[in-house]
Amino acid sequence: MIKSDKVNIIYGRDAVLKNRTEIRALGNRFLIVCGRNSARLSNALDDVLRILSGKDYVIYDQIRENPEVSSILEASKLLENVDCVIGIGGGSALDAAKVIACLSRNKAETEEELYSQKWENKGLPLILIGTTAGTGSEVTKVAVLSKANGRKSSIHNDRFYADFALCDPKYTASLPRMIAISTAVDALTHCNESYFSNKATDQSREYATKGIDLLLSGLKSLDNLNDGSRDELYKGSLYGGLAIDITGTTFAHNVGYYLTEQYHIPHGFACAIFQEDLFDFETAHNKEYVEGFFNRIKIDKDEYIKLINSLIPDYDISLDEQTLEEILPRWKDNGSVKNTYGEMTCGDIEKILRKKFCR
Repeated sequence: MIKSDKVNIIYGRDAVLKNRTEIRALGNRFLIVCGRNSARLSNALDDVLRILSGKDYVIYDQIRENPEVSSILEASKLLENVDCVIGIGGGSALDAAKVIACLSRNKAETEEELYSQKWENKGLPLILIGTTAGTGSEVTKVAVLSKANGRKSSIHNDRFYADFALCDPKYTASLPRMIAISTAVDALTHCNESYFSNKATDQSREYATKGIDLLLSGLKSLDNLNDGSRDELYKGSLYGGLAIDITGTTFAHNVGYYLTEQYHIPHGFACAIFQEDLFDFETAHNKEYVEGFFNRIKIDKDEYIKLINSLIPDYDISLDEQTLEEILPRWKDNGSVKNTYGEMTCGDIEKILRKKFCR
């Protein structure tokens, strides 16, 4: 049983179908937020429509990977007379659904208004149904959106917590292998980075190490995923979500955003590229804490880094001096950099980027 003080997590096979009565009781008109493919391919959308038989609903299926603020504002125009929002999909669709539900009872007509978060009211009832084992968005108060300038930026707000997170690992069965790997790696980075956050607590460290144990077990079956390994990967991703909901992530996630924006590297892989650098930094500054981490997850540091790096495809990334000079200011006084356990600075980010990508 996965528990949260913030979200009612219902985990298991047919979680949607078995909670038909509870979902239908939330209203007569529903807005379903999803992307074009995963909600349908996973059969999650079919299950939702089945239990909504006889109810009114509108489907907004224009959510893309790294959802743009403009699509959120567009979808919010469909909220008239809606009683409940249901998000179906990976992190992008779930993040979008969180914000849309919140905007049902709070005004935001521009990107600036949205990010100002001048909200006084709780949004509509919100149900989140995941189809990937990665972001853990089902259980967090975080939404990551893309601004008009193309930059990814996160919003943290208690109004984003779902009323119900319906978590059925069978919906992850339709994922292409590379997406399954990328999302699992994303979940692994959540656990790592939560542990090395300045905001880490006993509870977040417990979530993080539980998540790593499950994810490592599931990753052993990547070439032949079965019900058991999908279950482990999905549970692991939820524990990763619960961990970062307490702590947030570190520099690796925010610097990874840049690789996704500029090189279109999937989010999980973009963050994983910097995990070795995270461990190297922590070893130099907090050696005993690092040793405690690897003792808890029962794997050698070099072996763990080798495993993570083996899951990342080869990417040709090269930064010249001009580009480096242009991008470094985005990490000056950056919250994720400051959240990294130890005294990390923008200068440390520069050293990492020079070592990895400047030739």
